[in-house]
Amino acid sequence: MIKAIIFDFDGTLTPLNLDFTHLRKEITDIAKRYATEKIIKEMEDDYIIEMICKIGKRLNGTSAAGEFQKEAFDRLRSLELEAAMDKDVYPYTRDVFKDLKIKGIKTGIITRNCIDVIKSVFTDMDNYIDAVVARENTRYVKPDPIHAFEALRTLDVLPGESMMVGDHPTDIMTGIGAGMMTAGVLTGRTQREEFVKIGATFILNDIRDILNLNVVAG
Repeated sequence: MIKAIIFDFDGTLTPLNLDFTHLRKEITDIAKRYATEKIIKEMEDDYIIEMICKIGKRLNGTSAAGEFQKEAFDRLRSLELEAAMDKDVYPYTRDVFKDLKIKGIKTGIITRNCIDVIKSVFTDMDNYIDAVVARENTRYVKPDPIHAFEALRTLDVLPGESMMVGDHPTDIMTGIGAGMMTAGVLTGRTQREEFVKIGATFILNDIRDILNLNVVAG
């Protein structure tokens, strides 16, 4: 039996509404006012948060560094909140957490999203979740396993006694890097084949299938 399950948020517990192409364009437009095309080009394969941080480092030592990062993260937060308007978790999410609580399994959320989005979408999460680590709460966001370690520390559970659940390869990478079991859910944009390739322990249709796993059901 595992003692804790850590969940990704967007696409896993709630529908994925973010338009990442639009997000990148918005942040790139901001970056063009601070950094050269060469610097921006070097970051084109990075995730958006890493792109913002890396450009900030390249501007380190200038007043532009702090100004760019503040403007970029403020805009990112604004776009995330806009995408979260009138949104709720999946209809079954709360029931799954209730059942996990009855089984004595601790639960947590780690997300690259901002904390205000989590609070606006999952308004009563304190009734269900034991730990939340959003991007403001850590220096290292997933796929860095430190993101998972910080949630596990709060839950007081060892990696080998836990599972990471998410809809994206970065969630599985995080769990594997932390020494956790992993479960990929097919409610986001990732296909079954991708989860197989990356080495997910389990592949589920959605989080309701967690309750049928031997390591959870007992």
